[in-house]
Amino acid sequence: MYLDFKNKVIIVTGAAGGIGGTLAKELRKSEAKVYGTDISGEANDYFFRGDITDQTFINNMVDEIMKKEGRIDALINNAGIYLRTPVKDISKQEWEKLMDINLTSVFLLTQKVIGIMIDQKSGSIVSLASVAGKVGGLIAGAHYAASKAAVECLTKSLAKLGAPHGVRINAVAPGIIDTSMQDGVPPEQMDFLMKNIPMGRLGTPHEVANTIMFLASDVSSYITGQNISVNGGTYM
Repeated sequence: MYLDFKNKVIIVTGAAGGIGGTLAKELRKSEAKVYGTDISGEANDYFFRGDITDQTFINNMVDEIMKKEGRIDALINNAGIYLRTPVKDISKQEWEKLMDINLTSVFLLTQKVIGIMIDQKSGSIVSLASVAGKVGGLIAGAHYAASKAAVECLTKSLAKLGAPHGVRINAVAPGIIDTSMQDGVPPEQMDFLMKNIPMGRLGTPHEVANTIMFLASDVSSYITGQNISVNGGTYM
């Protein structure tokens, strides 16, 4: 299977993180023009440092990319935060912050980009959901699980909008992946998680990135409105 990304213009959010950083690197190796964004990292011609919950930042970033490139071929909504706060301890402020980052930013950026893709009659959007959005959090916070379930449903709604215009919109739902999101998980909770993975190991950022790249490429030209699980069998 050959994934052709040569000169494709692709936006990757959360590009300074484990999955996002790996994805951006692999796309660049495939000769894509990758524009990354994150709350941290050093800004340059291909990296926008800023807050993707800020609509002004989103508008300015996309407008600048369009001014330079004239098109956007793929958008990867990867940015997100993972919290394990017990239900009784979730404040309204924490709930709103998590929803802003994990859900609202996905909507705002997709809303900005999908019109461009509809006009150019092509494009692929891939958003990061989670196994927690399918089964509820095993140890993840209820707000995290709820945000990822909402991403999955949002994906379906937007896919129906884009499909008649050649724009495909899908989601990827990782399970327990070996990234910084697992930092600080108590050993007994990690043991519990491992017992719920039939393959008996954590997933890798590369394994998630490979699935995202498949959905972003023309190889998956008849796939839209789907949420592809990458979880070692945790959810079947």
